[in-house]
Amino acid sequence: AANLTDDQWQFRKQGRARGVIKGPGADGVAATRLVDGACVFLNRPGFPGGPGCALHRAALDRGERPMDTKPEVCWQLPLRLDEQEADDGHLTTTITQWHRRHWGEGGSDFHWWCTEATEAFTGAEPVYRSLRDELVAMVGERVYELLAAYLDERSSVRSVALPHPVVRTNGRPDATSKRP
Repeated sequence: AANLTDDQWQFRKQGRARGVIKGPGADGVAATRLVDGACVFLNRPGFPGGPGCALHRAALDRGERPMDTKPEVCWQLPLRLDEQEADDGHLTTTITQWHRRHWGEGGSDFHWWCTEATEAFTGAEPVYRSLRDELVAMVGERVYELLAAYLDERSSVRSVALPHPVVRTNGRPDATSKRP
């Protein structure tokens, strides 16, 4: 936060005056402070520097990876890591995308542009390539390389790529999502 400029961060004055971290609360968890119901780092539409995460913007301005400047919970989006340990100690790791339902009742309060808007699915390369750094941080280099090789092989034999469910349903989120 100390390195952000007025051009990068819409709520810099509020962040400096009140701090950017709230808590920890009764549950022991600290979180970023809110401004008008959203993260203090979220630049709103109409901000001259552009809408979106100020930390993300600052990293790009400096030629750095956004995941190196953002909290883990933020840089992982839209990816969701789920680990299940079996009784015998075997660990199964699954990577999917976040949905509102994963956040419980609080999920309805979030803006889910990255997983529900059709504009989010216009990348020139597959997600496993564009989010390589994030996937490597989540599962390790070796597992990522195995995954990428598998997906590269599948894409070379597949004649038609299936669009994401949001795109297939004309921009409507899955049936379990609720728009605010």
